[in-house]
Amino acid sequence: MRDLTATQRTRMALVVDSAFDYMNVNTGCTIYNKYVLSGSEKYQRTQIADIEWESRKGANVLATGGNIAADAAKIVIPVARGANYVAPAAWLALVSKTGKWTLKIGDIIVKGLITDEISSSFTITSLKAKYDDVLSITSVDLKDGGSQLLERWEVAAK
Repeated sequence: MRDLTATQRTRMALVVDSAFDYMNVNTGCTIYNKYVLSGSEKYQRTQIADIEWESRKGANVLATGGNIAADAAKIVIPVARGANYVAPAAWLALVSKTGKWTLKIGDIIVKGLITDEISSSFTITSLKAKYDDVLSITSVDLKDGGSQLLERWEVAAK
């Protein structure tokens, strides 16, 4: 972008805005990447603004008369929002994970920009009690064909 004229930069900004409009950007999300340090489970929190979140609320009815939540979501994260993203295996191998994030099956994703840190006093159970859309990542697909403006991660979570 350093060699572009002001007019070219403006046109590119309009195209980027159009790509985000196409994606129906409607919220932000917070990812809690899980890792083990000295035998203890830890979580690295990362907020990502301007993503698309499509929720599906549901329940499975049990034969005993109770039910289990069957909530799910499809989350679309533009690759343009991927500053400091590291692939899962490389992220796990990092000595210092500060400022880095990944999309790994089993990690927690929450709708909204959440500031709570997971700790011994504020657990995943506390997180689920405080917020409606707290899900576990079940699949991650990188859609990187075609225009760079439409490159995205499609994340499924339950």
